[in-house]
Amino acid sequence: MRERVYFWKRKNGYTMPFSGILLLFIAALVIIGGGFAWWYYGVKLPAENKRLRQLALHQQQADLASIASFYKKSLAGMDIPQAITILAEIRRNTLTMSALGLAIKSERVVCDTLSCAFGFKLQPNAILTLPVIRFFDKTYPALVPVKREKDSAPINDFEYTKVALPYKESKLLKAWQSHSTLKLHSCNEIISYVNSYNSLLTPARGNKGLNNGAIIYKSYPASAVKNKERGLAGQLNVRGLMSAAWEMQINDESHAFYARAPEVNAQVALYKQAYRDAFLIRTIELNDKGIKISGGLVCKA
Repeated sequence: MRERVYFWKRKNGYTMPFSGILLLFIAALVIIGGGFAWWYYGVKLPAENKRLRQLALHQQQADLASIASFYKKSLAGMDIPQAITILAEIRRNTLTMSALGLAIKSERVVCDTLSCAFGFKLQPNAILTLPVIRFFDKTYPALVPVKREKDSAPINDFEYTKVALPYKESKLLKAWQSHSTLKLHSCNEIISYVNSYNSLLTPARGNKGLNNGAIIYKSYPASAVKNKERGLAGQLNVRGLMSAAWEMQINDESHAFYARAPEVNAQVALYKQAYRDAFLIRTIELNDKGIKISGGLVCKA
């Protein structure tokens, strides 16, 4: 029984030295430690480094995509010369409607960078006439809005929808897409100019706080990707683009422009801008009160 209990003893009763047991213990530790080191440095650490590299690469790609999206969105819109041409075409169609002798009570035009929509309301008891309009050498038939049972009366008696525009990308957007230099004005210079321009305008009637034809900021110049650009300075050309939103309301009562010709008023207001390449037009809205133009403004810090 004792031999079974003291199994480390030899048959002759001699006990294994403590140093031998210690050596066996150390050998076991060396084997276990070596296996762990092989697993950690040969398997886990390379896998973790690969994961971190992939995360960094994905973050870099996401930052680059975010920067590209910001630039593309900020530089989208019509140049002022394009907007002036569209306003001239709107004016031509307005004069054509007048020449046809239609009893038009109100007119509304809404344009974005791709198309325009025209809506006309006739005087009471006027005979409904549906002329075909010609816009940038394409013809468009008139549509009569259909009143549904639960709907209120249609806003327009007849209208033209999806009237296509010959939109061309702005020069700045083309320059960015071709990786060329962006010629941007200083934001401080632009802000100073806008303040000076607005101060020279005649105040609108009935609105002492707003000048007719003034450039109103909807948001001030800022960049949503400034820090990302700096962090990727070695991966891309840091351009420092900043973007703002603005709008301009021109009423027919203005004495600074031509009365009863909102399209001409808007053309004059846009043409006289000193920093025309900084303004990008995205929306043109015309109604009986006048015309509103809105879009983006780009500059550099």
